[in-house]
Amino acid sequence: MKVCIIGGGFIGSTIAKALEEMEEIETVFVLDKYEDRVKKLAEEYKKVSPTPDLASVVEKVDLVIESATQAAVKEYAPVALESGKDLMVLSVGAFVDQNFWTRCKELAKENDCRIYIPSGAICGTDGLHAASVGRIDEVILISYKPPSALKDVEYLKKKKIDLDGIERAKVVFDGHAEDAVRYFPRNINVAATISLTGKGFEKTRIRIVADPNIKRNIHRLIVKGEFGEIECNARNLPSRKNPRTSVLAALSAIATVKKIVGNVWVGA
Repeated sequence: MKVCIIGGGFIGSTIAKALEEMEEIETVFVLDKYEDRVKKLAEEYKKVSPTPDLASVVEKVDLVIESATQAAVKEYAPVALESGKDLMVLSVGAFVDQNFWTRCKELAKENDCRIYIPSGAICGTDGLHAASVGRIDEVILISYKPPSALKDVEYLKKKKIDLDGIERAKVVFDGHAEDAVRYFPRNINVAATISLTGKGFEKTRIRIVADPNIKRNIHRLIVKGEFGEIECNARNLPSRKNPRTSVLAALSAIATVKKIVGNVWVGA
């Protein structure tokens, strides 16, 4: 299998390292606006080959993996799907745009390819997926983050929330997933993941808590419905390279690739 990774940051480089060790993977093209990132990966891993754009390699690959930004999803997802290539998306928040999400699904159907969305930095999506077959009454995600993980969020600046001045846990957002994804585009992709898995963006409640007393990104998922109740807690270690990203997010992407190239799929 030949793969193209869009984004050579923490998640993209972690995926590239894992693919280097997988015998099913033949070539890994990497695309990033920062050429030094790609050059470094090509020097470290034999399978990695730099590419200036997706269009020049899309016909050669079997799977395109986005690990960059929501803007990258908007730019490259249609290119991959129109070419009939399977697509894995990490910046799931791009699908808050319902018209874009519908377009991507239609392109995948028309061109006989698939869209893969890893569970990311959260646990419980398999149970939520199973529960969504029946009636779900409530989906709530409470995310606790160190203030440093929320730096440079424009929404918080407009609300005049001083992250450096927070001395105890403080709720900085409480609302629908649709707004959470728009206001925190690089911090809360898990909100989009559970929305697509469960009741949708408008019916999924998100609460974001800035807590100066924690060093981990904590996600607490609560689901209630005719099946009973689910409550899952993930206490994630943030990446040393990017505190906004949990290590588990990269691992979930690698696990998804292993499912794709393997012969066994476990979980709902």
